[in-house]
Amino acid sequence: MEYVKNKPVESIDVEERENEIDSERTSFEKSFEEAMKESFDFNRRRSSSYDPNDPDKEYVPPRKLGWFMLFFLMCGYMVGVGVLSIPSAFEVLGWVGGVFVLTSAYLITTATGYFLYYMAKRYPTVRSYAAMSRRLWGKPAMYFTATIAYSYFFGLVTSDLLTATLTWKNMLNKYHICTVVFFVISYAMIWLTGQARSLFEVSYIVLIAIIFILIPIVIVCVKSPSIGNGLGKTYATSDTSFYQGLTAAMDIIFAFTGHMIYFEFMAELKNVDDFRISLWLSQTFSYACYLTLAAVAYYYLGHTGKMESPVTLVIKHGPIHYVNDVFLVIHVTITCTIAGNVLSRVVQWTFQPLLVGGLHKFKDTGLRNRLWWFLWTGVTYGASFVVAGLIPFFSSFIGIMTSLFSSFLTFMVPSAYYFWEFWHDTRWYQKLLPLLCFVVGFLMLTLGSYGTFRSLVVAIEHSGKPFSCHRKY
Repeated sequence: MEYVKNKPVESIDVEERENEIDSERTSFEKSFEEAMKESFDFNRRRSSSYDPNDPDKEYVPPRKLGWFMLFFLMCGYMVGVGVLSIPSAFEVLGWVGGVFVLTSAYLITTATGYFLYYMAKRYPTVRSYAAMSRRLWGKPAMYFTATIAYSYFFGLVTSDLLTATLTWKNMLNKYHICTVVFFVISYAMIWLTGQARSLFEVSYIVLIAIIFILIPIVIVCVKSPSIGNGLGKTYATSDTSFYQGLTAAMDIIFAFTGHMIYFEFMAELKNVDDFRISLWLSQTFSYACYLTLAAVAYYYLGHTGKMESPVTLVIKHGPIHYVNDVFLVIHVTITCTIAGNVLSRVVQWTFQPLLVGGLHKFKDTGLRNRLWWFLWTGVTYGASFVVAGLIPFFSSFIGIMTSLFSSFLTFMVPSAYYFWEFWHDTRWYQKLLPLLCFVVGFLMLTLGSYGTFRSLVVAIEHSGKPFSCHRKY
């Protein structure tokens, strides 16, 4: 539906509008391959499916994102510190296993990203997994999905805070500073960076985060030949144990998981159709970064006893070691605000109406509205600070959350959405892809949980006390 520029739009009843959307659904007869070809047509500029009568539009960030800025956001969200563990996974799996798992994850997560795009086109006012689940299956599904999705968001924010703390600790270890001090420093940095009130505002600083993770990757690639000293050995296949192979495969697969924030991304996108461009570019860029780092590090450092996870630890001393740590701290601080932005808004929408009876419109940039945002971001990141400090084995605990929640939210939920919504509009062979993605997600959920539960048991046995100055988090 097109709207004439500057022409006022009549206000209509929301329920009537939703019924109208339902009645205007067209049959979905295009094959997935045709949809893929269509996504490369950069010259298409169909009007966005944004509903101007959306009752919440005054209280959420406006649609200002273009595909280029969204590309930065998606890359910053995916190409994180997790990429530094992929070379170790290749050492365990070998060339064939490593490349197969990496390529499969790239293709399948691209497909599930498309499933979410089709759902956003069908329901343009949906801005989250929870809202989509309510739209399809009612309130019980909404509460279930919201609990999982926002628990995982919280886990990601807490994990980023913990990573920044450990990096500070590693960088200044010789000064014997209490770890809690680094916790406070990391919390303050993330809280201040998190004052960007929309993902559009966050996108301006995400480019810095991308650069500051790419530089350590380049440094490792450059230094690997001299560190390996010609002793690197690589193998096409591996005879590793099932547990080790499974853990390595999970490290690779989880580097592509970020779908639970895609509805929030599309909710701020000027033209929802442009999501396909950003999806393809970010997925391919991430795949290229992962494969390049893994191939170079594995080739020169494989089975030398010098491979580390994260791989930046192979540079143990000197100025480059400190440069890498500084860049990683800045990267984690910035990328933490992506998930933190979404989580803080959920906290604000949940608790502010209970305190003052309502919300201020988003376009209100006055001091009072900004102070409210300052408060809720402080509460959100503060809760992460407390949890990360209280749970000595949190690094292993987040591994279980990743196995359970990430596979569910990245593979199973998008496939279930698509399968449910387009069941009657697709041919039989078009139903196979979402079924395949769902099965892959279910296998990851069950098998991945087995490996991470074993790691958690070991971590609990060797964990220290909460908020200890010398414990290893």
